[in-house]
Amino acid sequence: MSGQSATTAFTWRSASFTSQGNVRGHNEDAVLELPAAGLWAVADGMGGHNAGDVASRMIVEALCEVPRRERLSELVDDAEDRVQLVNERLYRKSLAEGGLCGSTVAVLLAFDGYCLSLWAGDSRIYRSRAGTLSCVTRDHSEAQAMLEEGILDAAEAGRHSAQNIITRAVGGAEALYLDLELRRLEHRDRYLICSDGLYKEVAEDRLRALLAANDPEGACRSLLREALAGVCNDNVSAVVIEFSRT
Repeated sequence: MSGQSATTAFTWRSASFTSQGNVRGHNEDAVLELPAAGLWAVADGMGGHNAGDVASRMIVEALCEVPRRERLSELVDDAEDRVQLVNERLYRKSLAEGGLCGSTVAVLLAFDGYCLSLWAGDSRIYRSRAGTLSCVTRDHSEAQAMLEEGILDAAEAGRHSAQNIITRAVGGAEALYLDLELRRLEHRDRYLICSDGLYKEVAEDRLRALLAANDPEGACRSLLREALAGVCNDNVSAVVIEFSRT
């Protein structure tokens, strides 16, 4: 998919992809581009076929109804309220059926000269600026917690089995706490929203190079090709957005 829209301060264009990868028999990821509202999202479902699929799809379907708002606070509140409602529905579903039905979520919202990241789980948002790549989000995982406590270093955290244990997700608990992070936009900023299937398959230096060298559609093609060239035993999804000052 691809899309383009604008505010008074910036225009943007975006592209996305989602794939079941080379091993999985189905895809539990879902992606959303809603450029008219200044909203993009990736959700990575958990709980197996007909559970993870449902969870990620419910998140995307809820967010795709977000309209353009007059204020950033209204846009954020609307998106957060919709994710919270999905959390309530998924949590009740898990209790009733006796199994997990949940999903990570990573959302990027754009308004005038700012963007706001909203997330739960280990789907990530990266920013590429002037050839430098930085991760905007912090994983909600046991491996991340062990890294912050000094139990693991960065290299160990990337290999440890605890990286697959998610500590926060939509539908994972009765109360959902979404992290928020606001940043000022600059001309030619590129943002990548992705499921863990991408960054666990494609090294960060390659993410940096491919984002810096390509427009959103070209970056998506290159990222998908590189991910599928490896083992790619997980679903893999991404949205790439480029911002330009008007």
